[in-house]
Amino acid sequence: MMPKNLTVYEILPKANNYIAYLGMASTAVNEECCHRMKHLALALNRAEQALRYSLEIIVNKFIPLETETGHIEGTQAIIGRNTTEWGGYVALWGILPLWRAAPPPDTVLKLRRPTPSDCWPFRGSYGEVTIEMPKTLLVSKISVEHIRPDTARSAPKHFVIYGVSSNGTWIKGADGIYEYNKPAKQYFKLDNRNVPFQQIVFRVLSNQGNMNYTCIYRLRFYMSDKLLDNKLV
Repeated sequence: MMPKNLTVYEILPKANNYIAYLGMASTAVNEECCHRMKHLALALNRAEQALRYSLEIIVNKFIPLETETGHIEGTQAIIGRNTTEWGGYVALWGILPLWRAAPPPDTVLKLRRPTPSDCWPFRGSYGEVTIEMPKTLLVSKISVEHIRPDTARSAPKHFVIYGVSSNGTWIKGADGIYEYNKPAKQYFKLDNRNVPFQQIVFRVLSNQGNMNYTCIYRLRFYMSDKLLDNKLV
């Protein structure tokens, strides 16, 4: 009950004081919101790292590795020229980068058997990936693998392979077509001209019909019999 000796105007805060109070409250809310956003971003980042670690354990434990040779130790895959990754990074509120929406180019060299989306995608139907060799090697054959060549429109179709020697000379090794009605892993001979390569460029000229992106799942490289003493796994 209101005391008799007080008026309504004395109980309510003055307008200026009330506005100042609202301004302070708004600032406090903004600071708290910003703090919570940063905390959420860090929590999401930690959760993403833990999930990736758990998935890596599951993949390595339950998905068998390649039993066939074709992986050369020390190789690295990098994005080629005039090529744009499909996906890139996902950012929180468009500011804080959290995780990659697409696997990196090195995915094409992984030993695990490919599963859906376990590929490196690039935008459109034209692009390339460059394979850096640990040293100059005489590569005589390459295999290209996709999970479902009979139904996957994102699989490569027409491609060309170049070998790059240690002095920077480009040699066209193969002009091939990955066919949708053949096995998932298809082999192509390279015309290496008995020149060891420091790099191999796998350039896709077209895919099976996907206008948005192309997926490269696995690439394997097989050396000439002259260099079978090099270490393969």
